[in-house]
Amino acid sequence: MTAFATVTGPGPLRAVIVGAGFMGRNWAREIALQDDTELVGWVDLDEAALRDAAKEAGLTVTLGTGLAAMLDDLRPDIVFNSSPPAAHRTVTTTALEHGCAVLTEKPMAMSLSEARELVAVAERTGRLLAVTQDRRQLSGVRALQRAVARLAPLTRLEIDFRLPHRAGPYVHLWDEPLLREMAIHLFDAARAVTGADAKSVFCNTYRTPWSWYPGNDSAEALFEMDGGLRFAFTGCWTARSDFTSWTGSWYLEGAGGCATWDGTNAPVLTPARGEEQPEPPSETLPVVPQPSAFPGLPEVLAGFVRALRTGEVPDGECHDNLRSLAMVEAAVASARSGSSAVVVV
Repeated sequence: MTAFATVTGPGPLRAVIVGAGFMGRNWAREIALQDDTELVGWVDLDEAALRDAAKEAGLTVTLGTGLAAMLDDLRPDIVFNSSPPAAHRTVTTTALEHGCAVLTEKPMAMSLSEARELVAVAERTGRLLAVTQDRRQLSGVRALQRAVARLAPLTRLEIDFRLPHRAGPYVHLWDEPLLREMAIHLFDAARAVTGADAKSVFCNTYRTPWSWYPGNDSAEALFEMDGGLRFAFTGCWTARSDFTSWTGSWYLEGAGGCATWDGTNAPVLTPARGEEQPEPPSETLPVVPQPSAFPGLPEVLAGFVRALRTGEVPDGECHDNLRSLAMVEAAVASARSGSSAVVVV
């Protein structure tokens, strides 16, 4: 991690959004709710969609189809990169080289090699680049983080994910849509909870007969993590029933017992017991209410703003996020080769 430029001047941080789709519109709402941010510009190649998004948000801001020209004109502090993943490298590079901090949607780039290039640009320009990993900010994830010390040493984490999701058109271009688009959220959250990084993985992927994706919509991956922890992920994006939450269903085990979480309600911790001993009473872990329509997003924005004001490294900072993207890349490599793959950052 290298130092990045902070913003110390008076007034709110000035922001430009790239992308008028689902996440761009969510960011417009969150920026308006944050006292220390102000949306001054919005960019999208689709002018009609851009006008519609601005009208929906009730905003009067500069609209345009050219990012570089808008950055030259407005000189914002932050660019929110909500463009399709194939455009992430170009948009992020342009913003960083114009002296802007960038908060980008995941994945940081279409490949790990492209992501490394963006990290190098952030280092060269001295600007903050971070990825929106909002699952880290969920109160259930935070509760599990606090409970890890009581379970240590950890031995196993299982996350099951099942939803019938019809993702945007760009996802249909990928050979492994579940791994590349969705799984990074849960891989990153697993790292956040356990404090462990992945060393290797064996992964199997497949496509269900009824799938609406050309690529593989299902995956089973077993990661070897630091400290001997095993992380088992199973996922399906064309599930037919028994759906999980968007954060999956969790089981975390260690010498001190286990913790379970349905991804929505408060996690539950159960102390360890011997085979012949009665089941000890379980404990519901305390969580902080998150009334937002998009839990985790306000916390991501607040952390990013705090970083620009203080120099504190935020969650999702690009150097750290490479470790989550590397898990995806290794899982894809394993699925292709039929053998285990080393996780290389």
